Amino acid sequence: MHADLHTRWLVVAVVVGVASTATAVAGPLQIGVAKAKLTPEQPGQWIAGYGDNRPAEGSHDDIWTRAMAVSDGETTIVIVANDLIGLFYPDTREIAAQAQGVPPDHVVITCTHVHSAPDVLGLWGPNRMTRGVDEAYLALVKTRIAETINAALGARQPAKLRFARAEAPEKTGYNCRERELVDPEVSLMQAVTSEGEPICTLVNYACHPEVLQTESRLITSDYVHYLRDEMESAGTGDVLFVNGALGGMVTPEIEDSTFEEAERVGRALGQAALEGLKTTDEIAEGEVRFSRGTFDLPFENVGLSMLAQLGVIHRQPTADGTVRTTVIGAAIGPAQFASMPGEALPKVGLAAKALMTGKYRFFFGLCDDELGYLLHAEAIDNPLYRYEQSMSANPRGTPLLMEQLAAALNAP
Repeated sequence: MHADLHTRWLVVAVVVGVASTATAVAGPLQIGVAKAKLTPEQPGQWIAGYGDNRPAEGSHDDIWTRAMAVSDGETTIVIVANDLIGLFYPDTREIAAQAQGVPPDHVVITCTHVHSAPDVLGLWGPNRMTRGVDEAYLALVKTRIAETINAALGARQPAKLRFARAEAPEKTGYNCRERELVDPEVSLMQAVTSEGEPICTLVNYACHPEVLQTESRLITSDYVHYLRDEMESAGTGDVLFVNGALGGMVTPEIEDSTFEEAERVGRALGQAALEGLKTTDEIAEGEVRFSRGTFDLPFENVGLSMLAQLGVIHRQPTADGTVRTTVIGAAIGPAQFASMPGEALPKVGLAAKALMTGKYRFFFGLCDDELGYLLHAEAIDNPLYRYEQSMSANPRGTPLLMEQLAAALNAP
């Protein structure tokens, strides 16, 4: 069985392959940033995350789409961070196709995986068998994200990049399956003007934004709201939060499911990031390298396939039983970036980081797609990870993802 699956992976992996763009020499950097609110304008949204039948009764803070465009004069990439549970590949590619003056493949769309934003996938409606997406809201989300991407591209200006790292403080994130199995690294990329004035800061850390749980009926970006507020109040420019390998199950370590605890976690992480930014590597010129692997993955989850057939989720496998998905490999100066299209378990994220040789390593989870949990070998058929197995498009699909990621990272 396993050998047959591996053979199938190798067959479908070459359908599209890896597309790369690289420049010959480093060039002066240009950076642009933009943001827009995704807070629902009409009431009645179903909240995504945890159980179904969780109607929104208002909002506690705004949720956002935030975009950062980085160019070396030849190659441009746009990194987008959205306060959403996730977006499927067809939706992210529809959004990316609206980018002006940059190849759609160079638009990298991530979601924070917050569990208190409107359902944009379909799994959290009034009941398990009813789609929870407000289609008008989803259309608005796509429009806002596309507009923000183009605004960031239009806002590019000469800039420098600063890279740094920090470590998450105690009592912020932990693994409730295997407590010590986490990636504690907070990776940081800050853009500043030629005069050193901060433009924006990207924070990459792995932990579910789910302090607020089933009892909450308010739209919120959870601890990410307070992390951004802590940093922006200190003068970092706009903050983009990109989640990492949060699967299986990296979650905030809290006393209670309250906004006070969300604030404690967010501000502690923000303070750690601010401390990390005191020691940086700065570049005014750098080579931007980018590769994307696009391929077909066998869709092996019977339950999710049934929901797709019922129209609850719009992620229908093709006739050959696969779905198209993607990974990216990129580099800017001393930093490398890798992505996975779902909720990678920490071992998967750490293995992805081990493929990189840059001084600074960024791992983007829930990037350009949401395939559910991405399991390492020891989690397959392990009762401890029964839930993750049930919510994975392909519990045995990680070897193909790693193969494609290695190819993207090593593309010329």
